[in-house]
Amino acid sequence: MSITPQMGQQGQQQGQQFPTTSPYQQQGFGPLGGQQGFGTGAGSMEQLQQLGQQQPFQQLLQQLGGQQQQQQPFGQAQQQDQQAQQQERQVQQELTQLAQQVVQQIVQQVQAQALASGVANGFIDIVHPLQGQPQQIFLRINGQFRVLNNPGPQIHQQIQEAFAFGHQIVGVWDTQSPNVLRSVRIQRI
Repeated sequence: MSITPQMGQQGQQQGQQFPTTSPYQQQGFGPLGGQQGFGTGAGSMEQLQQLGQQQPFQQLLQQLGGQQQQQQPFGQAQQQDQQAQQQERQVQQELTQLAQQVVQQIVQQVQAQALASGVANGFIDIVHPLQGQPQQIFLRINGQFRVLNNPGPQIHQQIQEAFAFGHQIVGVWDTQSPNVLRSVRIQRI
């Protein structure tokens, strides 16, 4: 059976209404709903207010409102960042000045140190020191014993071999503490 336009008109004349499937007509937004469309006067404001009262739109408005509140402290955070950067620059400048002072002091100390050296003609090797005492090698240089503290096992062996084979062992010390060797050099000639 087919429906003719006349049959459709008869149904409307008898008061029967057919449901629509358009979401706009169901909510009353279209011309069939009896209201004006969006952007045409006072009806659109009412429609926006009705939309704003629906739950998904309420949540969206709350989220947007929360973001605006979060943006207000952003200016404060930016100001705090600038203050922190300024403090960091000040600390870096102070550290640079301090490092320069330390380097100058070290250079002055090194320049004030006078190093001396001499050839050893004998040695005493403390192979097993007393408990709590450091390993030590004493070199006799210019008739005086000078100590090398905490030498490694390889240094012990090299000094013993150097004396055994007749090589020169040169000790270097600071004149302010002449009994303590700063370094030892073995010359094989």
